[in-house]
Amino acid sequence: MSRSGTQPGSAADAFQLVRSRARVLALQLRLRLSDLKTIESWADDAILEDGAPPAIADLCLATRAGERITQRILDDLGGPVGSVDVMRALAGLDTEEATQDDLRRLSDNLDPILKQLERAADLPKALAPAVGFARAFWRARMEGAEALTSLEQDVRDVFQAVKEHAADIPEEHAAPAEDIAPPRIAAIVVSYHTGDVLFDCLAALEADEDISEIVLVNNGNPPETMARLEGLAGKLRIVGEGVNRGFAAGVNLGVAASTADRFLIINPDAILQPGSVVALESAITHAAEPAIVGGRIYGADGREQRGSRRRKLTMRSAAATFLGASWLRTANPAFVNINRHREPQPTSPVPMDAVSGALMYMTRHGFGRLGGFDEGYFMHVEDLDICRRAEADGGAVIYTPFASALHHGATSDAPSLVVEKHKAAGFNRYFRKFAGTRGEQIAARVMGPVIGFLLVTRARLRRK
Repeated sequence: MSRSGTQPGSAADAFQLVRSRARVLALQLRLRLSDLKTIESWADDAILEDGAPPAIADLCLATRAGERITQRILDDLGGPVGSVDVMRALAGLDTEEATQDDLRRLSDNLDPILKQLERAADLPKALAPAVGFARAFWRARMEGAEALTSLEQDVRDVFQAVKEHAADIPEEHAAPAEDIAPPRIAAIVVSYHTGDVLFDCLAALEADEDISEIVLVNNGNPPETMARLEGLAGKLRIVGEGVNRGFAAGVNLGVAASTADRFLIINPDAILQPGSVVALESAITHAAEPAIVGGRIYGADGREQRGSRRRKLTMRSAAATFLGASWLRTANPAFVNINRHREPQPTSPVPMDAVSGALMYMTRHGFGRLGGFDEGYFMHVEDLDICRRAEADGGAVIYTPFASALHHGATSDAPSLVVEKHKAAGFNRYFRKFAGTRGEQIAARVMGPVIGFLLVTRARLRRK
C-alpha cells in the first residue's frame, strides 16, 4: 500500500513517484551523473501522467533553462533527500568508465551530502566508507601516484557495491529523516582602523540568533577601540594581534580560528539586515560545492552599491569598465561593464559570475576545497578570484536579493591612494593568474599596469 493510502496508479501515487525521481535527478545533476537532455526527456514523459505537478512543465525546457535553473526546480520539486535517494543516484555511475579525476570530483561533491545524512543518522553502511573519500584524495595526491592508484581502486569498489545494493531497493520508501543539527554559522569580520561603525556591525551580528559566533580579525586598531572590543561579551572572539596581513589572509585566519559549519564574511563597516542569514542558507543548501552566495549591498541612500553582483572580470570587461570602452560592445558583446547594480533586482536567488567579499557566505567544505582566499591579494579583487575559482571547480556562485547589508564605506583610516595601489596590484595579479593563451598573457602584461595607473591617478586627482 502506498504512503498516501490510495490505490496504486492514483494521482497521489504518481505525484510521489515524480517527487522521488526529481530528488534522484537533482542529485545526479549535482554529482555530474546526468545531463539536461536526460532530465528534459524524463519531464516530457512525466508531464503526461495524472497528478503531475506544474513545475514539470519548466523541466520540459531544461536544455534551454540551463543547469543552475534546472537544479533549483528539481530541488524544489523533490524536496529533502534521504539515503535511498543518494543510493539510487549513484546507481547511474559507470564505475568502469569513470576516470580518477571523475571519482575525485564525485567524492568532493558527495562529501557534504553524506555528512548531512550522517548527522541525521540516515547513512547506510554501504555508503559509510565514502564519507572520507574527499579528504583521502587530497592526502593521496600529496603522497604520490602509488597512493592515488590504491585509493582509486578502493573508491571504485565501494561505488560498485553501492550500485549493486541500489538495484534491490524498492521504488517507494519512507520520507527522509530531517537533519537533526542545524549548521553553526560564524561571522568573520576583518577590521583595520574601522571606526565607530565597527560596533554597529558587531551589534547587528550579536543580535542575530542564526549566528553562533563572531570572529573579529584585528588587522590593526587603535588602543581605545581594542579596549572597547575587549569589554564586549557574548559571541565575540578576537584574533590577529593587530598585524595588518590584508583582507584575504585575515579572512583565512578567522576561518581557521572557528569550528563553525558555515562562514558569513562581512565588512566591518556593513550592518547585516534581519533575515539575511536565513536567505543565504536557503540559497546555498542545494547549491553545487564549492558554493558562494552573496547578497544586496546598499548605501545610506538605499541604492545598491557596485560590487554586489558582477560579471566575470576579463580583459574585455575590464576595458569596458575601467577604460570607458563599453562603446565597443556593438562590435563585441564581451566589452560589457562588470557591475550589474543598475539592473533590476531579481525576484529570487540567481546564478552570478561574482559577488562581493563585503557580504559573502560559504560552507566550511567549500571554503576548504578552494583553499580559502588567495593571500597573494592584499586588498580588493580577492573576491573576484575566489568566485572564478569556485565556478571553474564545478561550484555555484549565487546572488540572493533576500539577504542584504547597509554598507557605510570609506570608514577606514587607510589613505585612498594606498587603497587604490593595493587594488591596482590585485588587478595585475588577477590578469596574470588567469591568462591562458599567449595572447592573454601579453594582454595581461599591458592591461594590468594601465588599469592600475588609472586607479592611482584617479585617487591622486581626488586628493587635490
